[in-house]
Amino acid sequence: MSEYFGFRPGLRPPPPSGVPVYTLITIVRNAAHTLERTLQSVARQTYPDFEYIVIDAGSTDGTVEILRKYEHLITLWCSEPDRGHADGQNKGVRKAAGRYIGFVYADDWLDDDFIQKSVESLASSGSDFVFGDMKYYIGNDFVFTIMGDGDYEKKISYRAPIMNYPSLSTCSHVFDKAGLFDPEYKVAPDFEWLFRVHHAGLKGSYDPKISYNFSFGGNSTKHIRKAVIEVAHAACRHGGNPVKVWGYAAIKIAFHAVDDCLRGFVPPNVYGRIRAFRKAITG
Repeated sequence: MSEYFGFRPGLRPPPPSGVPVYTLITIVRNAAHTLERTLQSVARQTYPDFEYIVIDAGSTDGTVEILRKYEHLITLWCSEPDRGHADGQNKGVRKAAGRYIGFVYADDWLDDDFIQKSVESLASSGSDFVFGDMKYYIGNDFVFTIMGDGDYEKKISYRAPIMNYPSLSTCSHVFDKAGLFDPEYKVAPDFEWLFRVHHAGLKGSYDPKISYNFSFGGNSTKHIRKAVIEVAHAACRHGGNPVKVWGYAAIKIAFHAVDDCLRGFVPPNVYGRIRAFRKAITG
């Protein structure tokens, strides 16, 4: 029988005073095979003043036992059913006490200085949020890097520009002004939220010193067609030209169908070169 419980304190000591607190959030459901790598990357963070919140959606595969094992890293955590990706993220944001907020997902992991570089970039740029590059892996094999788009504002009217959402760190006031994630979007709530952030007049900066390690096989890569459709709906909802929005979405879906076929039949290094070429065409 599964055990569900609400928020409970972990064992992480309070952060030292005098440094801006960064809230790091992980949402997870049945990721026992990858979660330890994520947690170990959190343990290696060099930034001295961060809290860590974990939102588990009622896992039944041993995830909860792993969370208990690593409770010394965690400030707050819970394990209870939720309404999906957006609902889990919203739970974490509501509990966040940090000046800055970011996420690491249970299939992924962080470089040791991810929080440090993100906080430095937020402080030096004066931006409302910052984002960086994303390194893609299949298993333990590095495949390619997707660089963030510093000119994202020119494209956000009709598509999701390359903002590498998992690499993004934001000031907490962004959620006050733009709101939380919309649970109606099951695969791409992050991009719908970014459209709202943009329309609220909040500004972001790309920083190539920030890098995030992304593993193929998560929710967005398993349901890429649905993600593209949700992004297109969100873009139209926020004033995008439907012809331009859906035309670009159709191209994305076609290219991703080819990507899926190639990923299953060619070595990761070959797939990486093909995918990089494709990204150069479609952006």
